[in-house]
Amino acid sequence: MKKINILKGVIIPLFLLLSFSCSDEFLNEQPKSFLIPESTFSDPAGLQTALDGAYLGVFSQWNGDTRELMFNSNMSDASVVSATDKPDAFVDLRVYATPTNSRNNDAGRARSFYADNYDHIKKANTVIDFIDIPEWEGGANNVERNHLLGSAYFLRAFFYMQLTMDFGNVAFPLNVVQGARRDFKAFNMQGIWDQMIVDLEYAVQHVKPKSQIPAGQAPKDAVRILLAKYYMLNLRFADAESLMDDVINGGESQLFTDDMIPSDVSEVEVANTVNPNTGNPLPGRSGFAPADAVNYLHMDKGAQKTSNPEGIWLVVNEPFILGTQGRSARIRAWGPNFVSTNLGVWEPGTTRTGTDVQQSTSDERGRMMKKWGRGQGFARPTNYSQYDIWNFKGKIDEQDYRHKDLNWFEMEDVLYDNPSLLEDGSEYYLEPLQLYDDNGNLTCQDTIRCWYGYPRYKFYSVNQESRPDRQDGGKMDMYIMRIAEAYLVRAEARLWQDDFAGAAEDINTIRQRANAIDMYTVADVQTDGIGAVLDERNRELFGEEYRHDELVRISVIFAKSGKMAYNGKTYSISGSDIEKSISADSFYYDRMMEKNTFFRDEVPWATYNTTKYTMDPMHVYWPVYQPYLVGNVDATLNQTTGYNGAEDNIEPLVHVVQPAGAPNEDPMRAIGE
Repeated sequence: MKKINILKGVIIPLFLLLSFSCSDEFLNEQPKSFLIPESTFSDPAGLQTALDGAYLGVFSQWNGDTRELMFNSNMSDASVVSATDKPDAFVDLRVYATPTNSRNNDAGRARSFYADNYDHIKKANTVIDFIDIPEWEGGANNVERNHLLGSAYFLRAFFYMQLTMDFGNVAFPLNVVQGARRDFKAFNMQGIWDQMIVDLEYAVQHVKPKSQIPAGQAPKDAVRILLAKYYMLNLRFADAESLMDDVINGGESQLFTDDMIPSDVSEVEVANTVNPNTGNPLPGRSGFAPADAVNYLHMDKGAQKTSNPEGIWLVVNEPFILGTQGRSARIRAWGPNFVSTNLGVWEPGTTRTGTDVQQSTSDERGRMMKKWGRGQGFARPTNYSQYDIWNFKGKIDEQDYRHKDLNWFEMEDVLYDNPSLLEDGSEYYLEPLQLYDDNGNLTCQDTIRCWYGYPRYKFYSVNQESRPDRQDGGKMDMYIMRIAEAYLVRAEARLWQDDFAGAAEDINTIRQRANAIDMYTVADVQTDGIGAVLDERNRELFGEEYRHDELVRISVIFAKSGKMAYNGKTYSISGSDIEKSISADSFYYDRMMEKNTFFRDEVPWATYNTTKYTMDPMHVYWPVYQPYLVGNVDATLNQTTGYNGAEDNIEPLVHVVQPAGAPNEDPMRAIGE
């Protein structure tokens, strides 16, 4: 019988010390309880509990104001870290992206992407290791067994995708670590991908469709989308396209369009028109936007997201339901900070704060805060996200639902509401904010954090339970995968096969739903290449995708395939170590220098004059926090290429792929290490 010892504590009560005063036996650590797999996982419910823990790991990356999803976007062309009160943020990467930077909050999440993902993998490995402890009717042919096992494979592959896209060659446990282990070694990421493909191919066969499982669990179509991305890493583009055909034509999910909006719905609330605490009107324009397919799709009201046909896999987090997670706080994370810092928004011609920073549920104070939310500006869109992608074919597209008035927040929607302006008879009181005064001087010194537009329709939710005085985002359901992404993944797969017409068709399906002015022609896609897909992904999936990881994945494909990018460059892999090659020269870095002007132009902060955005090619991957490596004393566990400590790295191990359907053997032991 396997037993895992769990030490509950090392504090010994005084009476125990006295009773063992003549012996050293009291110094021996005694486990207070045992995890006995044969008991804990004797039925499917026990295994489901472990699997739910892994699911919670995904949800925790999305839910909350400074979580991993946000940081992943901030390390891409879409947005940047903009917590300008923390000079050691992941901004000046040459100085502060180091193995000793302990930041793990709005300023950077590299630590939790590494450590937490292994914790989540442990839970998936628990299901895989102990899948056959229950006595399944029919054994390995049992439908419930194979659904659980396939789901565990999917979640493990989900986290290993992140680890390899974020850190390169990494440790590769495929089993639950049941005792102290200090001999982990890094594995070549290619072998990791190969194993994940085998596992996901099993999962595609056995994971149930959306119609047969509870909302929040990942269905078969989610497995298909992840497997398609792994296939493309191995240049299996036709296989990836075929999987997306299955998702799009399978009938489990469907693109939500205007004609699906209920006939009695004419408008969707994207801001608080009335004080949610009192029901009284708030000053300024109405927060109701004319209903369209996009704002209704993202509307946070009731269980709309879990019931509409577009969602494939979601975070389920409804208010006032026992067992759901805490506040999503999406407005707080992604919204501009116009209500708290002294470098925020001033009354024109003065240095007096123009907006009311007082947090209150009353009608008299903090009215713009309650209307538009108390954003903290932790994730600022780049100019590429805010302006460039909406200027298509020489037209600024405000007809596109994703960028139309009210769906898209602009700073001028906010009014000066500081009560002191009223007391002094200021002409600006309850007038729209303005960035410059009459003399052309900035009224906002910290424009990085405090002045920008963003797709508010995605992030708005009334805060009903916690801190209703702030209205910075309450609990809300969130899409992790939806069918719009399947179209864009298929567009990418078609593009790699030089099917420019097919790629244009898929991109335009998304654009037509969004009521965009212009469509892509075949010539446009041929000219823009992968840029056409990336631009549309950003329009459609801003704040919903692991954007950094998508750019790195595409960089690997360019390097492995040798295909020319739209920038005229080709990339390659030298030797067998993909990490080293990508760290030296990558599409990711070139894309960042092209689209992310903060890093390209090394833009400085107004708050700390020595802090500026800097990046080098090595920053495609992130450093592993040094304390996570130093305890591995019986082997060398590699630091990411280019960072301090990487000079001691050893050749990553080559994994031998194991068949799916049964518990794994430890990879290091399987190759004789």
